[in-house]
Amino acid sequence: MTRFSLNRIKKFGAATLFAAFFFSCSGEETAIPISESDSLKPTEISINSTILFSDSAKLQIKVTTSKMLRFNDKENPYVEFPEGLVLTLYDSQGVQESILKANYGINYPNEKRIIVKNDVEVTNSKNETLNTEQLTWMREEGRIFTEEYVKITTPDEIIYGDGLESNETFSKYQIKNIRGSISVNSDDEETEENKEEKDKK
Repeated sequence: MTRFSLNRIKKFGAATLFAAFFFSCSGEETAIPISESDSLKPTEISINSTILFSDSAKLQIKVTTSKMLRFNDKENPYVEFPEGLVLTLYDSQGVQESILKANYGINYPNEKRIIVKNDVEVTNSKNETLNTEQLTWMREEGRIFTEEYVKITTPDEIIYGDGLESNETFSKYQIKNIRGSISVNSDDEETEENKEEKDKK
């Protein structure tokens, strides 16, 4: 059957952190039965949920989403965020390390892989912001990456490129192919095209 719940706050410890993250339910729920043959329908629907994870009473992760769908596919279960999510990571002292926002997300817990798409934005503690259209988080490896176009805005410059590898808090990252950059306080953009024109002169 499908479980349907509203305005829930979930709290989990580190031992069940990622499993519980997307594959548990608690609190009062209204069950809506579905046909056994309708395997594509979610087994749980959560509306306006906040999910908290802690270790030794210290907050590690907070996830907020307006809609969360859980699918119990036998071979590859997954959880979908069709209306987007906001995921905040905290350090061991409870200080915010990074925040991720996206208009769509999907999690494959068996693969320990999360994919977010559409207006993806990640901001770290150094006030650096990544913008791209798709990002993959490999949880066990503690890294995020994309092969898509990326824009990174720092306090000093804006960098454009294709592809990126980073740790999960976006505090250490590398752009695979830098297209160009522009100083935040300058109107002169340094791109590959500009460099070629300068070389010709």
